[in-house]
Amino acid sequence: MPLTIRRKLLYYYGVFLAISYGIAAVLTGVFISSGLNRLLYSNIADLNDNIVEVLESSEETDFSKTLITAKEYTGVDLLVYQNDIIYYSSISTIALDLENAFQVSSLYSVYRVTSGDQYYYFTHSEVKNGEYQVYVFRVEGSLMGDNETILLMSFIGVVFLSIAISLISVFSAKTFALPARVLANYVNNLSFQDKPKRRPVFDISEYEELSIALERAHSRVYEYSKAEQEFLHNFSHEMKTPLTNIYSYSEALYYGVLSEKEMKDTSLVIMHESEKLKDFINQVLYLGRLDRVGEALNVSRVNLVDIIGDALNSIDIQAKEKGIKLDFRHEQEDVYLFGDAEKLEVALVNLLANAVRYAKTIIIIHLKVTTDKVIITIDDDGIGIDESIRDEIWERYFIGKEGHTGLGLTITKAIIEKHQATISVDENSMKGARFIIEFTMNKKIVVSL
Repeated sequence: MPLTIRRKLLYYYGVFLAISYGIAAVLTGVFISSGLNRLLYSNIADLNDNIVEVLESSEETDFSKTLITAKEYTGVDLLVYQNDIIYYSSISTIALDLENAFQVSSLYSVYRVTSGDQYYYFTHSEVKNGEYQVYVFRVEGSLMGDNETILLMSFIGVVFLSIAISLISVFSAKTFALPARVLANYVNNLSFQDKPKRRPVFDISEYEELSIALERAHSRVYEYSKAEQEFLHNFSHEMKTPLTNIYSYSEALYYGVLSEKEMKDTSLVIMHESEKLKDFINQVLYLGRLDRVGEALNVSRVNLVDIIGDALNSIDIQAKEKGIKLDFRHEQEDVYLFGDAEKLEVALVNLLANAVRYAKTIIIIHLKVTTDKVIITIDDDGIGIDESIRDEIWERYFIGKEGHTGLGLTITKAIIEKHQATISVDENSMKGARFIIEFTMNKKIVVSL
C-alpha cells in the first residue's frame, strides 16, 4: 500500500533522529568517559600524595614496613627504586615498559602504560630527599584517557551527523521531486485529440491520487473533444437541412413560379423551418449555459404544482392539435421545495413536449410526496422507449423517432441533476414511456455551479 508523504517524511526523519540520537549517545559516552578519567586522575594523584606523605614521615628503619602497609591498605601496587636499584616492588616490572609510558594528564602528572588488556595508571615521586623514587600504580579497565581522542571522536561525530543530514535531504528531495517531474512530463505529452495514455504509477498515495485525477481529467477532455467534433458535425447537418429548404422555397417565391396556394404552403414551410432553426439554436445556447462552470441556479422556495401547471399551459395547444388529453394528478394543493423555477419549467416542458410527440390519447402527470421525497411521473400511452436505448436518450444529439434536435432530454437531465435530483425512464402500464423525477428533501442544492 502506498505511503502518504506525511508518513514517508515521518519515516525518513525518524531514521534521521535515530541516527542523531545514536551519535549523541556516543558523544555523551565520550564526554562521560572523559569526566570519569579526570576523576580517576584526581584520585590517583590524591592517593599518591597521601602515600608519599606517609612514606616521607616514616622512620628509615620502618620504611619497608610502611610500604607493605600502604600496599595492604590502599590496594595499589608500588614500585620503589633506591639509587636506581629496585628497593621494593609489588608488581612485575617485566610486563611494564615504563620508558614508553604515556602522560595522560599533565595537570595531575599521571601516566599510563598498557599490559595486555589492562591500563596501569601511575605517578612518580621522590621521597627522603630524592633517595627513593616511588611509583604508585593503579590498575583500571580500558577507559578513554586522552583529550586528543575525545576531540577526534567529537569531530567525527559532527562530520557524520552533517553527512547524514545531507544524504537524507538529498534523498528526500529526490524522492518527492522525481514524481513531480514524471507527472509534468506525462501532462506535457498529453493531447486532447489523442486517446488517454497509461498514467504513471507511484508508491506515494498523494502522487498516485494526482496521477489518477490527471488521467480522469484527460479522459474527460478527450470525451469533450469528441463530443465537440460530433456537435459540429450534427450542428452543421441540423442547420444545413432547414437552411436549404428555406433557400429553395425563398428562391421559388422570388422568381414567382408558384401559385397562390403554393405560395402560402411555401410560406408555412419557411416559417416551420425557421422555427426549427430558432428552437435548435436556443437549445444549443441553453445547453451551453448549463455546461458553463459559473452558471448559477436562481434558487428560491418554489411551488411544484404551479411550475407543472405553467409547463402544461406551454404545450396545451400542441396537445389539443393532436387530440391528446393532459391529466395532472396531485394529492396536495401546494408542494414546496427549493429550486430554480425557470429551469425546472424548461425541463418539464421538454419532457411534456416529448410525450406529446409520442402519445396517442393521454398524458398523465402525477405529483406525489413521501416522507423524504417528491416524485414526479409523466406517463403517455405512446409506443414507449425500447430498453436498449434508454441510456442513450440522455446523450447529446441522440435523435429518436420523430425527434427534433436531440438536445431536449440532455437539457432536462442536466437541469434535474443540478437540483441534486434524479431522472430515469421506464415503461408504464399503458406500454408507453414513463419518466420519473425524484427530489430528495434532505439534499441541499448548490447555488453556484
